[in-house]
Amino acid sequence: MADPAPGIRYACLLDTETTSLEPPPVGKTIEIAVMLFDVKHAQPVASFASLIRSDSNEAHAVNGIPPEMLLGLQDPELVWRAVRWVIGHAQVVIAHHAAFDKQFVPDLDKPWICSENDIKWPGRARGGSLAHLALSLGLGVASAHRAATDVDTLARILTRLAEMGHPLEPILLHAMRPKVRCISLAPFEQKDIVKAAGFRWEQDKKIWWRDMPLEDTNELPFKVRVQA
Repeated sequence: MADPAPGIRYACLLDTETTSLEPPPVGKTIEIAVMLFDVKHAQPVASFASLIRSDSNEAHAVNGIPPEMLLGLQDPELVWRAVRWVIGHAQVVIAHHAAFDKQFVPDLDKPWICSENDIKWPGRARGGSLAHLALSLGLGVASAHRAATDVDTLARILTRLAEMGHPLEPILLHAMRPKVRCISLAPFEQKDIVKAAGFRWEQDKKIWWRDMPLEDTNELPFKVRVQA
């Protein structure tokens, strides 16, 4: 399936469910879903999803995964081996909260695209929630907060874009432009505007930050500084 031409032929769509919003070692991955997606034809090629063994799930109320389902599952390394097999032919990994999901998977040796913040969706600057994005394109959303469901939703969104006449590869290449870490200089009372622009709050440093192409900072409604 390797494509000799430069660019993006295959993307890996990825989502995780975790026991906590805190990164490891506090939070643990309890579900992973990946899909190899043909960018040229805007169709899925292969997919894999699995729960991952754990002795607890503090986020049961959010993701709906009973803790007892996670007991006694097979060796987690077998799960990650299958994940790497699906991802193997992809040129890029796409996740809707890439900065979050990236913390909960082994190094995949691929560049990442955040479908919420990096992709400039036709008709809007950012994607917003995955469900909201799907609904805005006329796609139904049956459920959420399970990894395989969210990966399928993202795949249907990309397929719909192609059906609407938007070639996917230029959109993804635009999203992969080099990025710098930008720190918001907006006053505290503008925090809702900063958050809406895709910036994340880092409690320890008391800063709002976002990784983004330098040229895109000119479109922000507030000033930023680039972290050295």
